[in-house]
Amino acid sequence: MLHRFVIALLAGLLGLVVPALSPLPAHAADCTLTAIVWEGYTDPSFEQVFEAQTGCAVKATYAGSSDEMFAKFRAGGGRTYDLISASGDITERLYQAGLVRPIDASKLENFDSIFESFQNGRWNTFDGKPYGVTFAWGPNVLVYNTQQVKTPPTSWDVLFDPQYAGKIALPDNPMTLADVALWLDKSDPYNLTADDLAEVKAKMLELRPNIRKFWTTAGELANLFQSGEIVMAHAWPLTYTQLESEGYPVGSVSPAGKLTGWTDSWMISKRSRNVDIAYEWIDFLLSGEGQKGVMDVTGYSGATTLGTEAIGAEKAHELFMDNLSLHSQINMWQSVANYDDWVQVWNEIRS
Repeated sequence: MLHRFVIALLAGLLGLVVPALSPLPAHAADCTLTAIVWEGYTDPSFEQVFEAQTGCAVKATYAGSSDEMFAKFRAGGGRTYDLISASGDITERLYQAGLVRPIDASKLENFDSIFESFQNGRWNTFDGKPYGVTFAWGPNVLVYNTQQVKTPPTSWDVLFDPQYAGKIALPDNPMTLADVALWLDKSDPYNLTADDLAEVKAKMLELRPNIRKFWTTAGELANLFQSGEIVMAHAWPLTYTQLESEGYPVGSVSPAGKLTGWTDSWMISKRSRNVDIAYEWIDFLLSGEGQKGVMDVTGYSGATTLGTEAIGAEKAHELFMDNLSLHSQINMWQSVANYDDWVQVWNEIRS
């Protein structure tokens, strides 16, 4: 009798334990999702949550520019990386190169939570098919040391002030020419003629004495501020977020009417060997938890209603997610027809 009681008791205990040990999704034991991304998009603070949920790790490579991202993604014929977090200046290049596959929205439970104006956006939809899934966006901003620049700047003109000679940093990216075009009041900063590019080059050469460094990653830029090498920079919000979290005296402004920016999309390699898990990653980054993770780390704006709910009304308003008013004011990065000319001009400025 006692023997039966013990067996029944053990069975009851096992019944309580088994649900807690429910198996993870049936992925390969060595499941690894490879991605080339902008800094902050695979931060451990939320990547580890995804890994715990799926049993799959994300192995990410950071890129410092869209050109670097495109070159590395293409180098392996689309086999090296499963995913790319592409900005609007290379999405069409990736599509035209035949490196990415159309997105099957039915495989994304959270797709409908993407802001309606971001679904099938012009920056990632080609020939009537979506090739990318928008998950984050933001402006390029002016970041500065509040102890060295005591009056908050209201214009990019402050970068040309002689008192900041050798004290500013700019992104090492030909797309920066679009910002200079806006400073020169060009109506379409991504459609520049040879004469326009000559004007832009002259303006940049005027600024050259003030430039201490052309930065490639947000972490590198943060180090330039912390070492005292620079006091101002054309930057991403990520650098502001990093410096603020470390108690650095930092400010950030977005001069009205003179902003470029980016709308970023997850795109899946045509030759990915992990397509299903790539969709799971994208869906996770569209969820409230994933969106909040990205926004907390980077300071960028999210792209879904789930993200809006996750961060709350006040924070969503700060990030312009409640009405997308800032998004409509930003001259978002896009493909440039004569991009080789841009690269040549940029290299001449850099040298």
